[in-house]
Amino acid sequence: MADLTVSWSTLEAVHGALDKATGTFTGASLPAEGGASGAEEVAQAFATFRTAQQRSDEWLAATSRTLGEYAKDTKSLFADADDDLAGKAGGK
Repeated sequence: MADLTVSWSTLEAVHGALDKATGTFTGASLPAEGGASGAEEVAQAFATFRTAQQRSDEWLAATSRTLGEYAKDTKSLFADADDDLAGKAGGK
């Protein structure tokens, strides 16, 4: 059977990068409401774009947060599994 190796430094780096992404998307600046002038069609298109951008930022922040938690949880889950297997191998 092949060995399974988990890199703690990689998991920590992934968690850190995803935390940073979460902050980026959470704090993303949006164009000001009413930032378009001109025809009603232009103003409506701007409002639609702004709403879509806001929803995308919210989704990306939530997804980054979730994936970051998975990376963090993976570290503790593997450590627990490793301890459990070591105990079973040792006859405990």
